[in-house]
Amino acid sequence: ELKGHIYDDFKPLLDWCKDQGISVNIYSSGSIGAQKLLFGHSEKGDLCPYFEKHFDTTSGGKKESASYKKIAELIGVDPKEICFISDAEGELVAARDAGIGFPVMSVRPGNAPLTEVGREFPIIYSLLQVCGSGK
Repeated sequence: ELKGHIYDDFKPLLDWCKDQGISVNIYSSGSIGAQKLLFGHSEKGDLCPYFEKHFDTTSGGKKESASYKKIAELIGVDPKEICFISDAEGELVAARDAGIGFPVMSVRPGNAPLTEVGREFPIIYSLLQVCGSGK
């Protein structure tokens, strides 16, 4: 049976967010249907219940600031309160331009080397670095 690959730190991040009452939303260039298949049949089981909402490029391009403004409006959260994690510099720039308060660069093995633009953002090497000690 085919299973969707997820990084080892992803499920612990989701568990932490759930324990803290933090809403998790996904914005991917993959379709919403593909997201649900991937996360519904992941190596760690069905992760779909962890997600509040799924977004894809029907909300706009991932390098367009209007997309992030639209998503913030759709989830009913002030953009300044959103933490957006990505490994793509252009997405982080668009999110920052939209007023997203916490755009974070995720660095993984095999990613393209960071440019000066990528170094403008807080950098994490594990998703667990965004998990605090609690409320």
